[in-house]
Amino acid sequence: MLSSLVEGGGDQDVSMSIMPSEVVITIFCQLPSFSDVFAFSAVCCRLRHLWLENVNPIYNQIAPRSIPCERAARRFLVDQDGPGLGSPLSAKDVVRMARNASVIEKAILQFEREIVSRVRMDGLEAEDFYGGARKHPPNLTCTERTRFIRFYYSLWGLMRLDRSEWSSRLLAMTSQELYYLLEMTKLTQSIGREEIVPPPRYPDEPPNSVHSINSGRSEKRIALEGMIWRLIQLNSWDFFGREAQDPCIYTKHEGFLWFVVLWDHWQPSLMDLVCHQSVSPRKLSPEVQKKYFWNDKWDE
Repeated sequence: MLSSLVEGGGDQDVSMSIMPSEVVITIFCQLPSFSDVFAFSAVCCRLRHLWLENVNPIYNQIAPRSIPCERAARRFLVDQDGPGLGSPLSAKDVVRMARNASVIEKAILQFEREIVSRVRMDGLEAEDFYGGARKHPPNLTCTERTRFIRFYYSLWGLMRLDRSEWSSRLLAMTSQELYYLLEMTKLTQSIGREEIVPPPRYPDEPPNSVHSINSGRSEKRIALEGMIWRLIQLNSWDFFGREAQDPCIYTKHEGFLWFVVLWDHWQPSLMDLVCHQSVSPRKLSPEVQKKYFWNDKWDE
């Protein structure tokens, strides 16, 4: 339908001019993505006017299926100096959110190409986690994509903040979330459009080699990684009286490069690591565990 409207020319302009506004808005709300909304609104002046006058009701219908992890995406828009949570959005805000989602989708494709396809699972029964497959699939699973997207937005937002603002935001996270975010700081690609990363250390290496995909990280991202790790250690010492364990030691057999906590098959191990299962959980109330360590009730 959309392609015929876009290509129909003057006849379609006439049909749009006589169609009741409520019907046109309903058509907007049924479109599968914001790319279709932008194309549809470009058909004629009336459609553009209806889009601009009804951005928020149209957004509320389309965003859940077009913007993955929409709540995280909306919070990140605030970091981009967009309107506060709960405030109305403009058409420009929606365009920005759609572009942000596209940036993250490209980041996922690069991550799948460079990292996911090489994940190892020594000593683990892959069939228990990946629908009978004997190894990790070449793409992120649905739950892994949610983790990646949510914490890419978190990392991207932190990278836009001044360093003096990091602490308050990180202190509001559980150790579980801090571990996910810690691993995201190790991504072998720039974060968003703003970060400038060093060139590969070994530019002459074959394209698929480990050295060729590690483009380095900015000094600011390295500093953020250090602060996240210190907060993880602080939680561990305060509640368990022991040093936190770095999951990187497991990547050789249960992940690839520095990546292990993101995978579905590593979630039971991550919970053990975060909550120190050797310590009786009765010593910590459910409220304390939820606030500081582990929370299965995601908001997406």
